[in-house]
Amino acid sequence: MIPDCTLVTACYDLTKYSNKLRNMQDLINTMKSLLETPCYLVIFTDNSLYNSIFKIRNELNLSHLTKFIVKEFEDLNVYKYVDIVKSNREKYHPTSDERTCAESHLICCSKFDFVLETINLNPFNTAKFAWIDSSVGINFSKICLNYKNNMLLKILNNATTDKFHIQILNVTDKRFSESDNLREYYNQYRWVVCGGFFLVGNKDIGIKILTELNNVFIKTTNSGYGHGEEMFYLEILDKYYDDINRSYGDYKEIINNFLSINTSVDYIYNYIIKNYLDYGYNRECYECCKKLIMSFENYDIEINYNIYFLTLFQSYVSSYYIDKTLAKTTVDKILLLIDENPYIKVEYNKNKGFYDSQFNYVM
Repeated sequence: MIPDCTLVTACYDLTKYSNKLRNMQDLINTMKSLLETPCYLVIFTDNSLYNSIFKIRNELNLSHLTKFIVKEFEDLNVYKYVDIVKSNREKYHPTSDERTCAESHLICCSKFDFVLETINLNPFNTAKFAWIDSSVGINFSKICLNYKNNMLLKILNNATTDKFHIQILNVTDKRFSESDNLREYYNQYRWVVCGGFFLVGNKDIGIKILTELNNVFIKTTNSGYGHGEEMFYLEILDKYYDDINRSYGDYKEIINNFLSINTSVDYIYNYIIKNYLDYGYNRECYECCKKLIMSFENYDIEINYNIYFLTLFQSYVSSYYIDKTLAKTTVDKILLLIDENPYIKVEYNKNKGFYDSQFNYVM
């Protein structure tokens, strides 16, 4: 009943650096749902929080599934960058937020190190590893809608063991991955991925990507930027395209959509599919369309025929720039659906002339 996956998290009391950060009681309260989960769990923490966290896992008889790695913040690998981050923020920090500080930023940037260390130790001898932010909220409310106690365990158990898996939050111009554009990139927070949860299905691929993310952190910090770890992924998503399995959706639906799309189809269509197409990222667009179509056609979600048809059409448009044969096959499927399903025909007839003119490119 215990999934073959080691879940990694971290919880640090940083209130001595900023009184705007969560205090110890808030940290424990927002972590409690995670601590109640019967899975292999590695927890990086400091001495001030260790006893409280240990007590909860122990009282739940889950201590045998838990490994604590107690390190003070000052002993972490990232601590040597604290003065550089503070200096960077004095010079240029357009996304300044009183709820964060240099130290909390560096804890976020330690995720990659924490998972790499856990992979190296592999205390529970598992094939898979995953990261989860400790502050999941009551009943995982920060990363899941209507959480049930099987949902996280299902992901840990059923996620495939061949790639690095993370959820796409939005679409960002790839030109920002070039060093000459870093200043513009960091003039606002760019939503790229949901960094609060990711899964390493293949250890070798995970080590490669996590090491590269560490390198991006170091490079970006030494260049004078870096406000949060999620923006580091922009160049990684492209560089390691075939090694990454992508989920899609908003932050509060990570658990819901991680294995397949189960909610928020409007968000995915309007903020991910359409943006992919607008930027001309056709491969990414086609793959996202394919996953959303699959969820409709497997009846995993309620069918919104408007979104379903529009997604079919966008899959055709993106496939046209990838493979004309694939595009023709896609059109054949759409035309068959129009003939067979009256609800699809209604959506088609809303702009029949336009759709016919587009289909003609491959007919």
